[in-house]
Amino acid sequence: MTQSFQHMFRVLHIDLSTGISRFHTFPGRDDVLGGSGLAALLFAEFGAAERPARHPSQPIIFAIGPLTGRFPMMSKVVCGFKSPYHEQYTESHAGGRLGMSLARCGLDALVFTGAAAECSIARIDASGAQCTVAPEFRGKDLFATERMLHARLGADAGRASLCTLGPAAENGSTFGCVTVDTYRHFGRLGAGTALAAKRLKAFAVVGQKSIELPKTQAYKSAYRELAKTVANSSKTAKYRGPGTAGIVESINALGALPWRNLEESADTGAERITGAALLESVFAEKRACSGCTAGCIHLAHVKRPFGASPADPRLISYDYEHIFALGSMLGVTDPHDVMGLILSVERQGLDIMSAGVVLAWATEAMEKGIVTEVETGLPLAFGRADLYAQAIDRLGAGETPFYQALGRGAAYAAKQYGGEDFTCVLGQEMAGYATGEVFFAAQSLNFRHSHLDNLCYCYDYEFFERDPNVAVSVLLQDERMRTLVNCMVGCMFGRKIYTSDVFAQCLDLVGFGGIADGLEEKAAEVQKLRWRTRFETGYQPHRIKIPKRFTEVVTARGPIDPEYMEAVRLAYADAILEMCGARELRSGQARGLRLTMPVSG
Repeated sequence: MTQSFQHMFRVLHIDLSTGISRFHTFPGRDDVLGGSGLAALLFAEFGAAERPARHPSQPIIFAIGPLTGRFPMMSKVVCGFKSPYHEQYTESHAGGRLGMSLARCGLDALVFTGAAAECSIARIDASGAQCTVAPEFRGKDLFATERMLHARLGADAGRASLCTLGPAAENGSTFGCVTVDTYRHFGRLGAGTALAAKRLKAFAVVGQKSIELPKTQAYKSAYRELAKTVANSSKTAKYRGPGTAGIVESINALGALPWRNLEESADTGAERITGAALLESVFAEKRACSGCTAGCIHLAHVKRPFGASPADPRLISYDYEHIFALGSMLGVTDPHDVMGLILSVERQGLDIMSAGVVLAWATEAMEKGIVTEVETGLPLAFGRADLYAQAIDRLGAGETPFYQALGRGAAYAAKQYGGEDFTCVLGQEMAGYATGEVFFAAQSLNFRHSHLDNLCYCYDYEFFERDPNVAVSVLLQDERMRTLVNCMVGCMFGRKIYTSDVFAQCLDLVGFGGIADGLEEKAAEVQKLRWRTRFETGYQPHRIKIPKRFTEVVTARGPIDPEYMEAVRLAYADAILEMCGARELRSGQARGLRLTMPVSG
């Protein structure tokens, strides 16, 4: 492997305004590694912090890492973009075949800028990109879009990764997602909406090249050993067995599973939607992302599809987040109803968690008389899956002013109609963990407002020292290690297998040994770079407030302590600012690791 290859990134930039694509090389692998670091680096080059998220000039970046396609579980892609949900820089992560397909095109990243004149699609391969005007795709549901794109690809469809949008993103919902190969998603914070603003309805990445793999016995042995560990280790057992839905029972037992808009945090109805119960009632088969031996994608039959479309897939994927958002959060406990609601949300191309949480807020708002059937058009009620299915269709279509407001998130809708105290929003609609003060404070402030940014979702039950500064120190250290995983770019489910030492060994075996030194220090610098990039787009952590509903939760450890939660929130906000020197940021100042060397074409 040559020095130039080892230290340079190869990036394909597609200007949708002109349809012209160009290959570029960027320095910086020594510093930012790839994935999350590369996405932030490219936003510095192509983005404009002061411009709106939907401005044509804003980039949408899909980045992989140096180990993609070379080791098991190195199968994720980082999407970096300015979010239309909160108008700040963010990331979303997805698996599927996309990472492998990008690697087989010889790319480290794909960047879209500009906006097509009308609805378009794109085909990307090792030679570049072909953009095509495709008005017939406009407004199609997600599964119809995927089928149409598949047909367009012809013989290439079998080696392509398909990224598609549903109508919700086109109709302005700020939490429209990008669906990858039917079952995986760039879900949170509106990646699909950002792409829809560019009038790009779908794109396919056709991997044509083989990935250069070492011929050494050391590499082959390491690969086999890691593949065996991923497939058999107790560290991945829960993902291989009942899947992430396997934690429903334990989370409910802890009094930490949100029910009916978090009016409660446990319910006996959970027994019908546990991972074990779903294996008996709806489970059909398992799948895996490219290059993964864990096989955590659980697929279900849908026997109650709520207005089936001819393009609907035979099976639908489910995870814990789906079961929480469209099950317990809405008081729906029939597993067939839950699968039907998942299918409804998928057709529209909406983020699952946001869709469920905004509908839960709307239901409680109806119960309290804040909104009526005049606004909703439906007598929404907890447990009524048939009504929620209709509401999901209206949400995706942005059918009325109420559903347009709801499509911008529960906090936005509550500002218009009232009911802010019971919005279950922690930066964005909450994830399904009502575990306690540290989780609520951390998700509200996390880089992606995500439970996966650090171990906040288990801190409240695994750490017992109620010192805000200790909690924040643990969270930021854990975030640093997750940042390393997101630079490689690996699946977070393998984080206990891929330690920094294992990553260094893997990098050395595939010829990237020159960048393997000081990985944890480099991860710390990327951690700062990501935060600084977000601050430059307007992030102000001290202004984020935690809604009253979260102070009313009672878990197995007792009632929430609002004073402790507020102390954690303030300590976390201070620590983020101090860590990346955000107090010193000035408009237009270069980012901490921004590399300004000229780009070669």
